[in-house]
Amino acid sequence: MSPARGPIVPRRRLGAELRTLREQAGLTIDDVAKELECSVSKVSRLETGQGIPKTRDVRDLLNRYRVTDQAFRERLMRWVRDGQRQGWWHDYSDVLAPDPGDPLVPDNLSRYVALEQDASEIRVFDTTLVPGLLQTESYARAVLNILSTADREATDRLVELRMRRQDRLYAAQDPLIIHTILDEGVLHRSVGGDEVVREQLKRLCVDAQRPNITFQVLPFSIGAHRAVDGPFQVLAFPDSDDNDLVYVESHLGQLYLEKEHDVEVYEQIFDSLVDLALSAEQSVTLVGKLLSDD
Repeated sequence: MSPARGPIVPRRRLGAELRTLREQAGLTIDDVAKELECSVSKVSRLETGQGIPKTRDVRDLLNRYRVTDQAFRERLMRWVRDGQRQGWWHDYSDVLAPDPGDPLVPDNLSRYVALEQDASEIRVFDTTLVPGLLQTESYARAVLNILSTADREATDRLVELRMRRQDRLYAAQDPLIIHTILDEGVLHRSVGGDEVVREQLKRLCVDAQRPNITFQVLPFSIGAHRAVDGPFQVLAFPDSDDNDLVYVESHLGQLYLEKEHDVEVYEQIFDSLVDLALSAEQSVTLVGKLLSDD
């Protein structure tokens, strides 16, 4: 793995193989948990690539599934070792820990950051705010101050985390590709005051000149469209063995959709928005007009 990447890909690969092996053995998650005297949630988390895999747990599962191919076993154990690595965001575990009273820090935010770091491309549709990866520091601070109940020090840490996540966009090698479609209302929404918004709009225009960043505006004139249900993200990964996924965020939790059909539906919706939205050039022109009108 690249030093900038995290452990989420090997965890997902490991989980997919363990799920396949269990199904081939004709066992349910409950069956496996009972036989190995562990919780159902442990087996489930291993199969979904959540949490840190333990060598003994995986070895027990391979023995139960009667996996004797040494090369295959070693490949899975290598994924276990890779999945045990801690990403750079572990340094922010003090503010990534879930807080039941703080809607900003869900209990799987660290999982999203890990997925984001391993993704090769992210397609974003948003109706409310500029996505975190494209936010200026001032805009991010204004957003976090509104959403979070954290104290000033914790908010500073969250802003720092958000800014560090953006490093992949500007990496000299293998930068993250992002294609963002924003509802026009996002450009008019006051976040942190006029100067903060102006700085943010200027940032969008500058970023749009980079080959790995595409920015489009979905104008008011479009009316209703297939994405009226709200914002979403589609995360794609560089290896064909790693399935794309959809991330949908809400006040009460985060949803990860990984089934092929579900991902295809959202990909089709995003493609329809690409066709409806202003072109990248027209979008930058619109933002420039808003700036000149102020």
